[in-house]
Amino acid sequence: MVATAYPKRKKKSIFRRIWDNRAAYLFITPFFIGFLLLDAFPLAFSGYLSLHKWNGLGEMRYRGPANYTRAFQDSRFLVSLKNTATLWLGHIFLLLALAFILAVVLNSKLIKGRYVYRVIYYLPNITAIAPMALVFGLIFDTHFGILNLGLTALGITGPPWLTEPFWANVSIIILNIWSALGWYMLILLAGLQSIDPTLYEAAQVDGSTTLQRAWYITLPGLRDVLFFAFIIETIGSFELFTEPQLLTNGGPLNSTLTASLYLYNSAFSYNKFGYSSAMSFILFAIIVVVTIIQARLTAEDEA
Repeated sequence: MVATAYPKRKKKSIFRRIWDNRAAYLFITPFFIGFLLLDAFPLAFSGYLSLHKWNGLGEMRYRGPANYTRAFQDSRFLVSLKNTATLWLGHIFLLLALAFILAVVLNSKLIKGRYVYRVIYYLPNITAIAPMALVFGLIFDTHFGILNLGLTALGITGPPWLTEPFWANVSIIILNIWSALGWYMLILLAGLQSIDPTLYEAAQVDGSTTLQRAWYITLPGLRDVLFFAFIIETIGSFELFTEPQLLTNGGPLNSTLTASLYLYNSAFSYNKFGYSSAMSFILFAIIVVVTIIQARLTAEDEA
């Protein structure tokens, strides 16, 4: 047998491959232009800005890591981090638990009109948070709010929802749960419908109870979905801004001053753009650390 020698094909350069597929790249060019202008450039500029002192108009003065050092010595920034963590821990488990219960109920074939109920519970999620916060501000009004008026009619003295630190946090938590419940219900509902129904049938034949099926089949089947929901809500909680700004403006006594609200006020009320940029990167680092810890815990649990 005679071996036939084939000439080696010359590998095309990356520029040649781009040119050969120029039609496809032309269609995706608008995305990359938007990404560079609206995402990549602001992020890079914010990182550069975090190393400088700048009021938005004058000359930038290089400060190095001084903005980061100052943030960890700023009592108001530390309080805002504590408030952010309090609001996060105060609602995330309750939110996911309620979303899970709601998803299980609306996944049952025994509920008539469950498709209509799914739409109704999802409606708050498609409503803009700003008008929703303004409406809740009227509902939580101590003297004229519909909530306290209803409690008064029942012979109960309503609490000062927006003027006392504890109840102000409770008000924001209620608004967060109200606005996000439908979305997480929908996510968990999709996860429930992806679980093999034969697992439930086999468990029922073996004589398992409803609680046992939920513990040994439903929750393990929703592990990845719950992890996704936990991470997404964690990121959203650490970026909490609109609710405390419109409901309490960070008060009373800075009890609802979140990190996002504080760095926004520092930038646009006091023109401390460099310092605010440094705080935003610290907040980003905290979110990354929390995400990694949760991912490690989930991986160890699966192992």
